[in-house]
Amino acid sequence: MTNQIRNNTEKRISAVEAIFIKSGKIRAVRVWNGGKIHEVDVYLSTVTFDKWDQAQSIKCRISAFHYTDYTPAMWDIYQKTCTLYIDTGHNGQGSVWAKNQIAGNDLYYLKIEAEKQFPIKGKHLVFLGDQTGIGHFCSLQQLATKNTPISGLVTFNDSQSAEAFSENCPWLPLQAVSNYDAIHKQTEDWVIKHQAEKENFVFYVVGGKELIVTIRKLLRTYGFDESQIKSKGFWH
Repeated sequence: MTNQIRNNTEKRISAVEAIFIKSGKIRAVRVWNGGKIHEVDVYLSTVTFDKWDQAQSIKCRISAFHYTDYTPAMWDIYQKTCTLYIDTGHNGQGSVWAKNQIAGNDLYYLKIEAEKQFPIKGKHLVFLGDQTGIGHFCSLQQLATKNTPISGLVTFNDSQSAEAFSENCPWLPLQAVSNYDAIHKQTEDWVIKHQAEKENFVFYVVGGKELIVTIRKLLRTYGFDESQIKSKGFWH
């Protein structure tokens, strides 16, 4: 099946889906060096962005009766737009969908709902995750008050994407690494260094299941309370 035929097939909305589905418009698509991250700008005319006070989740239709969650980021309350950061370094359906998008395409989604994650006032925010969490981290930073201290680590599946991180997300004060072992070791070094002031931090652990489980275990081992550890999973 050619890409054009497949795209036409996937654009058809069944009578059942049409009952509850919502729509927006894709305004632009940008691809990071190496093509492992796609940024998709979306126009959502009916969304009240100005009321957002927590990270949100948009359940996007990526094929017939198949929906994937992404965190809307970099929203503009006046332009009614936001950006989805999508990991395309795998062969999952969400990756295939993102690679086929161009400006002008319709975006169909089931719903947008609060993730019940938000910046804790007066705390240093520590973001720890993999490349699927970029949008989530951008969202939390946008919700944080001015001058909120933020630091952390984000791991990528390849060195090329890791090197492109600071160029494509210069507003996120995070260190990019290119393997799982590095984020685990550097997180441990970081928590050891800050043991004397550990009550000042809140951690947001975002990404794949293995990363979340091991990082949460590491933080608990060094005495961080459960209330200081927030997590959000993304997997294919």
